[in-house]
Amino acid sequence: MNENNSYPVLSQQEINENVEEEEDDDDIMTSQELFQRLQQAWLNEKYSPVLLKHENLLVLATFELLDDIEKRLKTSEHKTTSFRWLMHRTEYNRVYFILCSYIRTRCFKIEEYPSEALNSEELLSPEECVYAHTYLNNMKQHLKKSVLSELKSEQQQQQQQQQNDDNTLIPLLPKPNSSEFVFFQADKSVNGLILSNELNNNGASNDIIDIKNDDQYIMQFKHIHKLLLEKQIHLV
Repeated sequence: MNENNSYPVLSQQEINENVEEEEDDDDIMTSQELFQRLQQAWLNEKYSPVLLKHENLLVLATFELLDDIEKRLKTSEHKTTSFRWLMHRTEYNRVYFILCSYIRTRCFKIEEYPSEALNSEELLSPEECVYAHTYLNNMKQHLKKSVLSELKSEQQQQQQQQQNDDNTLIPLLPKPNSSEFVFFQADKSVNGLILSNELNNNGASNDIIDIKNDDQYIMQFKHIHKLLLEKQIHLV
């Protein structure tokens, strides 16, 4: 097998030298490229204060890769005794950890900001969408019992009417802080990034900067959110 079609760090051929596969490198993502993309998606999600778009195809491809590695490890003639086998198992655990951490990070954000997540359902996977709806419904029921039921008697009649409207509970839920500062590195040069809508005496924006490729910056997330979605930058 071509070494480009390798598992992260170690090659598939080393796992099973008798396996022969013919793949088109131009059409199929190598496992090393898959790992790098997964790692960057994980870091972007980890450092972003808001929920990003779910990398559905990337996650499915990683599950398939892990399943393939595990099958090869189980059929290896020298499992548990070969240093090479142990190294492959270590690499499997590393990829598995990053994948699980990526999923956990997204679940944490859904739990932290369920109403915001459901306001942008296009960012969620089908499973995350079901989880967000379930979690939000449970949160509403909890708030009704622990907050509304404890109000003073003179407010009970008014609150009884509001209690029937779940939307009155939404303002009680936290929202992500898009003004939080983040570190990022530019993958492409960007000219004329506007940081403020305030205009000077000439009618031009006071805060406009140019971002140079490969340079690192610290900036409020709201200013670079669009660049992150367009994959012009990545968080570090």
